Amino acid sequence: MSTGEQKTQTQQDEDTSTPRTPAGPSSASMVNNLIPPLGTMYYGHQTLTFLSDNTIGTAAAGHFGTLSWSADVYTYVTGGVDPTDPGFAGKGGLVYIVMVHRATVEIYDSYSPDVWNTMMFQIYLGESNLTPVCQLPSTGSEQVAGYNYNYLIDFEQSMQMLKNGGNEATLFDAKYQQSFSLIEARQTGSASDSIVFKLNTTGSTSDHRSTQIFGLSMFTHKDPSQFPVYPGWKFDINGHEHFAISCNFTLGLGF
Repeated sequence: MSTGEQKTQTQQDEDTSTPRTPAGPSSASMVNNLIPPLGTMYYGHQTLTFLSDNTIGTAAAGHFGTLSWSADVYTYVTGGVDPTDPGFAGKGGLVYIVMVHRATVEIYDSYSPDVWNTMMFQIYLGESNLTPVCQLPSTGSEQVAGYNYNYLIDFEQSMQMLKNGGNEATLFDAKYQQSFSLIEARQTGSASDSIVFKLNTTGSTSDHRSTQIFGLSMFTHKDPSQFPVYPGWKFDINGHEHFAISCNFTLGLGF
C-alpha cells in the first residue's frame, strides 16, 4: 500500500459539499444504572483492559496505527440463591455478566485513513462455560442519516438478588442506554458460540483515521463455584493491511 495514497477528486468534492456529523458518543442520552443499591449482595464490578495504545500492524507490512480496548464488567448472582449453595442452578440461581465495551482505533498520518475495511472484536468462550445472550447494538438496528449511522445501546434486565445478609430478596432492574454515531461505517453484533461485534466501512472518509467503538455484551453462567473462568478476546482489522491479535483473560465474580 502506498503511504502517500490520496483521495480522488470525487471524494474531495463529496467532503466539501456534504457536511458530516462528528462520530462518537452522545452524553445527553447516557443512562447507566448497572450498579445495584447499597446493601445488595453478590454483585461485582471490575474494569478489564485488553489493549492500551498497542501498535497494530506488523513490522513486515508496516505498523499503521494503535488500538485501545477495555470493558467495564458487571457480575450479578441472581435467582435469590446464595452462590455457595450446592443446589444453586437447581434452585433457579443464575450468574449474569454484563460487559460494556469501549475501543479506539487510530490510524497514523502516514497511512490513508481508509487503510481498514473491516474491524472485528470478539469474546470467545474457551473452557469458561459462559453462555452468550446478546450483543448490542444488534445487526440492522442503525438509523441512517446521510453519511451517518446512528446507534442506540438499549439494555434492561430485571434480576432477583439478595440483601439483608442474604435473608431478603430484592428486585434490581439493571439498565444501560447509550447513543453514538459512526461515519461511513456500519456496526453489527451477534451472540452465538461467541460474542462478536464488527465494523464495515461503507465509503471513504478521513473520519476513519480515528474511530470510537462501543458495545454491550451479556453472558450467563450456571455455576459460581467455577469462577474465575478464562475466556478469550480477539481483535482483527483488515483492508489494505491485515492484523490480528488474541489472548485469554481472567474473569472473576468481583466480590
